[in-house]
Amino acid sequence: MLHNNDSVRNKLIEITNQGLMLKSIALNVGVDVNDLSRFKGGMDCLEQSDVEILSEYLNEVHIPQWKTVTKEKPMTMRERLLASKNKQNKEKPKRRRSNVSLDLLNELES
Repeated sequence: MLHNNDSVRNKLIEITNQGLMLKSIALNVGVDVNDLSRFKGGMDCLEQSDVEILSEYLNEVHIPQWKTVTKEKPMTMRERLLASKNKQNKEKPKRRRSNVSLDLLNELES
């Protein structure tokens, strides 16, 4: 079965972008790491049998995807001050006002 070099190359690029090292792929497939690097870069330096083995290997590889972590931007001085004030306001117990009737006539009658 002939494998399209471009589709195998794209799959190789996709897998390496997900974190699998080119060296470990080369070791598992039995191909020279330099030849595999050249193949990934666009040169057709692998034999068709090596491309077939590489294609079968890449189809079996599964890399679990972790939750993506976004890097937070450092807070500006203004944002830190606002966050500090908001934190202080949340920590303070809220005072409850007693119910005071301003209706003096009702107060005098009772």
